[in-house]
Amino acid sequence: MASAGRLKRRSRLMVGVRIAAASAVFAMCWAYASGLPGGAQSQPLESVEWAVVTRADLDTTVVAGGDLQAVKETVVSCQVEDLADSDGFLIVSLISNGTPVKKGDELCRLDSSLLEETARLEEIEVNQTRSSHTQARLAVEIAKTALQEYQEGQIRILTQEYEGKLALARSDIKRQEDRLAWTETMFGKGYVSKGQMLSDRQTLARTRHELRTTEGELEVFRHFQAPKEIVAFKNEITIAEKNLAFASDRLKVAEERLAYCRKQITNCTIRAPHDGVVVHANRGYWWSRKLEPGMRVYQEQKMFKLPDLSNMEVLVSVHETMGPRVKVGMKAGVRVASLNNQVLPATVVAISQFPVENDREWDERLRHYVTRVRLDKTPPRILPFMSAIVEIDTGRVADALVIPVEAMSVVDGRPSCNVVGRNGLERRVIATRHATKDFVEVVEGLSEGERVEIGPGETRA
Repeated sequence: MASAGRLKRRSRLMVGVRIAAASAVFAMCWAYASGLPGGAQSQPLESVEWAVVTRADLDTTVVAGGDLQAVKETVVSCQVEDLADSDGFLIVSLISNGTPVKKGDELCRLDSSLLEETARLEEIEVNQTRSSHTQARLAVEIAKTALQEYQEGQIRILTQEYEGKLALARSDIKRQEDRLAWTETMFGKGYVSKGQMLSDRQTLARTRHELRTTEGELEVFRHFQAPKEIVAFKNEITIAEKNLAFASDRLKVAEERLAYCRKQITNCTIRAPHDGVVVHANRGYWWSRKLEPGMRVYQEQKMFKLPDLSNMEVLVSVHETMGPRVKVGMKAGVRVASLNNQVLPATVVAISQFPVENDREWDERLRHYVTRVRLDKTPPRILPFMSAIVEIDTGRVADALVIPVEAMSVVDGRPSCNVVGRNGLERRVIATRHATKDFVEVVEGLSEGERVEIGPGETRA
């Protein structure tokens, strides 16, 4: 940023250059009129305007244009997943760019009809899965109840039945033993026949056999049948519990899908995460289509920005020939057109390490350094994407050999100028280094005191 003193020095330097040029014109005209050797030339020098190569302290600057943007901003993107694979979502309604909003205000509404249909299908699936889960849960309860019934009911009843049979058998044996004893006594006295005695003996043996059979059945029931039935019931419980776990997992997955689908429906209404001013995220890029109702957007697509307007900076592109001159920490001045070109103090805070393609240019061969220039103090009424001109103060070159910018031309891709000599104009290739909007520093090809034509054309011989 040029100070008032620097502007005065530049004005004095220009006046000196113009005075020297006028003196040279007078001298050369006098030589031409007097027929001196210095005035010999092929064309009248009165029609040529020139300046004297001189030395001066050169205050160098780099001027570049860019857009204002916030140092900090919240990016709001589309968080809706295309579950129906319908190639994005249509914008139904959209908030205008630059609208102030409060936290929770609606920024955009997307078409959720396909998601709502998907949610209805998912809800049907959830209800069916919940019914299967209920049946599986009841099956577990029935299996457990059956085991409890068998252990605490049927085993006891069957055991009592066997014990009753055993008691009855023992009673029958006792009675048959008493009868057989009486029969044998009566047989000895001759009151009963031998056949009767043998019949009573057979009845006693049969009764004893029935007792042993019942005792065996009780042992088999206690040691084999009951444990086998218990294992079978437990196996049914295990199978029922596994079916219940599977049904629970299915129900959980179905409920999660339904909840996720409903969340996507909720995400179709995009709301402000905090207070701020809405900026459409795709503004400022020539290849980006403007956000508008009816446009399709996709998951993770950036849609809005909520910038922090209290801290702003300018993103500028510095040509690769000027980039090495710019350093972090250099002071700069920013002119914003909407503020009547008021100069705002700023500082260079970052510059890219390597030149990159300028994505705003059609020619991919053009390279630039991306530079961030931050305002020292942000005034009100400044918004993102306002255009700004940045003038970076790159320091002073002391005792530089300079010529006016108008004296240099580019011929065949090489900087050159026309030097006024004794025999007229001579085109000479030069090497330059620093420059301002008025002067160019020459490091090779010219000497102090030589005269150069102002406004040389590329076609001039």
